[in-house]
Amino acid sequence: MSQEKEVKTKGSKKSLQTARNTFKFIVEDYLQGHAHKQEGKPVVWSCALAEKELFYAMGLHPYYPENYAAVCATQRKNRDPSAEKEAVRFAKIAEQAGYSADLCGYQRVATGYIMNDDLTDAPLGGMPAPDLMVTTSSVCDVRLKWFEDMAQRLNVPLFTLDRPERVFNDIRRHPMPHEVKYYKSILEDYMSFVTDVTGIRYDEDRLRECMEWSYKTNEVRLEILDLRKAVPSPMGCADGFATMYPGMYCSGTEKAYNYYKELRDEVKAKVLAGEGIIQNEKFRLMWYGIPLWFNMGIFNYFEDIGGVFAYEPAYNPSPWPQSTGDDPLTELAIRSLYTGTSMSSGMSSILEQCREYHINGAVLAFLLTCRPVYLPALETKRILEKELGIPSVMIECDLVDERSYSEAQVKTRMDAFAEQILGQLEAKKEVA
Repeated sequence: MSQEKEVKTKGSKKSLQTARNTFKFIVEDYLQGHAHKQEGKPVVWSCALAEKELFYAMGLHPYYPENYAAVCATQRKNRDPSAEKEAVRFAKIAEQAGYSADLCGYQRVATGYIMNDDLTDAPLGGMPAPDLMVTTSSVCDVRLKWFEDMAQRLNVPLFTLDRPERVFNDIRRHPMPHEVKYYKSILEDYMSFVTDVTGIRYDEDRLRECMEWSYKTNEVRLEILDLRKAVPSPMGCADGFATMYPGMYCSGTEKAYNYYKELRDEVKAKVLAGEGIIQNEKFRLMWYGIPLWFNMGIFNYFEDIGGVFAYEPAYNPSPWPQSTGDDPLTELAIRSLYTGTSMSSGMSSILEQCREYHINGAVLAFLLTCRPVYLPALETKRILEKELGIPSVMIECDLVDERSYSEAQVKTRMDAFAEQILGQLEAKKEVA
């Protein structure tokens, strides 16, 4: 990994006003958390796959080191254009302490941020010191030791939500009774843990209210995904990744529901008016994997020649089972276990999505430090070509550390990729 080189990166140009307002939503959420902490109320640090309703139902304000690392990848200290990105500053601190540059970029940035000692010396005033931490056993193996390390450094208690990994070919299958029973017991242990740490007792009605907001929000987000299938594309990946924060990190709140209602209405209006991201859409692309948070402008790369990034599988919601009317912990356990994972189910889902969103090509983020993303990437590339004849190109780098990014190499690959797609489209016209 090259440690010192100039990298030209920039933010994305968004087509939706709601997407342009998202950073304001994030800033307000951070400010609310700081006020929450100043009032003597507990703050929790957690991760994307934890059930957020658990936090809001127990009066905790959550922060997410992985998301904060992404924020740091977009910001420079004191907004100085000559300064390195904050993510790089913190990653260097961790590396100088012996953490390998091959580790997850999120982990290195968050660890370096903690090792910097002053938690306020960072974008958005930093994350308030946590009173407790909660992680999960799902998907990302780094989270287990990463959160253990952070908890030890900050001397706070840690709880791990041990969620069964359900591997089967059907991506949505109702969990077995013993699976629900086990995971519900984990959720009950979590509630007891929070009570022991904070003194706050579990309120079933409050959790049920949070669950209701989540169900309503998920339905609206699914409506948005359906609207995005329209041609021309009314909402691309620049907007999709920009608008994921409320749903991923504020699920269970009224403000997240209101945010997506506004986004849904804006996308619907564009579909009814026949408006797309650009005026002359020629081809549609899928972005596979996590975005390059330090260079979101890549999603506008092909627009001058009629190419749009129309869809991204990451961070999008999936259908949930119908509400059972059971106690909310049982219902939450069922919902959390409803979606399974396997290579074949993942590939089937991507093929289905490429057909539904009329995808002509795919850009695959081959994130060198993120095993859950790069391990399936080669199979994704193979299956897209074999089953649909869809070409793809791979971009090798880190999620948040721009030092691993080669602008010249990426541009060369992207330009050749665009020529390939345009050539295929021209050949199809001649045949027709």
